[in-house]
Amino acid sequence: MKKAEFIDILSQKHEMPRKAMESVFDSTWETVIETLKKGDEVVFQYGKFVLKKRPAREARNPITGATVQVPAKIVPQFKPNKKFKDEVSEVSAPKTKKK
Repeated sequence: MKKAEFIDILSQKHEMPRKAMESVFDSTWETVIETLKKGDEVVFQYGKFVLKKRPAREARNPITGATVQVPAKIVPQFKPNKKFKDEVSEVSAPKTKKK
């Protein structure tokens, strides 16, 4: 599902103009990003967004086989809670796109 489809569904469910719902949606994600940048986690009903530290490591270039150093970095991560996992596990396998 793409963002536009998601916004359309939300605006219909909440009987809000699409433009207003898009503004709410964008503001929500901006707030999540700002909060993560401060080093805090964002907790929702179905899980939380956190920052995860990935250590530096060695990797191989698949074409040349040369070893390269990958620096340490911090990446965002969503950690679903048990309720979310249980609800999603009840669903059958996802549809695959044909190329």
